[in-house]
Amino acid sequence: MTLKNRVYALIAGLMFCVAAGAQMMNAEKYPVIPDDFNGAFIDLVKEYPANVVKSAYGQYYGQLTIGGDIYGYGTFYTDADGIVMGQFRNGRCIFGIKMGSQTVEVGTETHYIKYDLSTGDPIYIIKDSLKYLPSADFIKKYRFESLTYQNGDRYVGETVDGKREGYGAYYYTNGNYYYGQYRNNLRHGYGAMFRTENRITLQYWEDNKVDGAFN
Repeated sequence: MTLKNRVYALIAGLMFCVAAGAQMMNAEKYPVIPDDFNGAFIDLVKEYPANVVKSAYGQYYGQLTIGGDIYGYGTFYTDADGIVMGQFRNGRCIFGIKMGSQTVEVGTETHYIKYDLSTGDPIYIIKDSLKYLPSADFIKKYRFESLTYQNGDRYVGETVDGKREGYGAYYYTNGNYYYGQYRNNLRHGYGAMFRTENRITLQYWEDNKVDGAFN
């Protein structure tokens, strides 16, 4: 597949489904990613080169296959100031955070939650082409926020009751940033550290401690 075709496939993969007809009921935010799916990106080592693929639509920064296909953890910066961050396969973002100027979507292409960036409130949940309106309790509990800390670091992502929980990106003042799962303000689950020296470190965390599986 040529670079041009890979970029076109990536752009197509960034488009999430929009469904008509909202239902007043609760639905889970998005499916949990199986461990074997995440593990497929690791390949028994944790350090990877970060590759850059430029196009007329923006720039991708992340993992590629040996053949040059977009596959693994990465970030796509669109020319319209949008950001798509997550796990890519065959040029498509199959799970991640898609951030525009006014809204952000977190999840898969067919099961995701959409937030209002100006308020942080969840707007609706899409699951299997059906739209679900979140309850008042759901809106009060789950949010998408941008938090800046005293040391200058910044977190952009999901929160629960004011704590980092779900998926988000943590930006360090040294230029590195981490994308992954959080629970109760701590890294918990799979994630990727994008480093300024064009390296990606893939890790699995348990309560903010690196698990030995990928050391």
